[in-house]
Amino acid sequence: MTSLEDILDRMVTTSDLVETFDDQSVRCLACAHKCKIKPGQRGVCKIRFNQAGRLMVPWGYVSSLQVDPIEKKPFYHFLAGVNALTFGMLGCNLQCGYCQNWLTSQALREEGSVHLADYLREITPEALVEYGVQYGAEV
Repeated sequence: MTSLEDILDRMVTTSDLVETFDDQSVRCLACAHKCKIKPGQRGVCKIRFNQAGRLMVPWGYVSSLQVDPIEKKPFYHFLAGVNALTFGMLGCNLQCGYCQNWLTSQALREEGSVHLADYLREITPEALVEYGVQYGAEV
């Protein structure tokens, strides 16, 4: 059986937020952890990884996609009355026990999470914008 990690490792591109080292290690600059990752290893988020001296990052998929009134989002008094496009990917650099998105944020830490691959939707950045426009997202 193909693991979720194997599936996600095919949906990547190289990162621009990276520092490279002579030993093919990379430092991911996407979050405050600033993980230094050796070849074949992963950062604390479990999603970003070092492939032969290149930092590989998620690209071309979402695990959730929705247009909702902005009041349903965690914003306070921000553009009240408009619709907001939100989307998510798998993985997170935090492990908050109270996280409402634990299943998707900790997907690669949980045993048996391969079923989450059923929720992945391949999509380009341009198609995300088109989706938002089509469904009336103003934000």
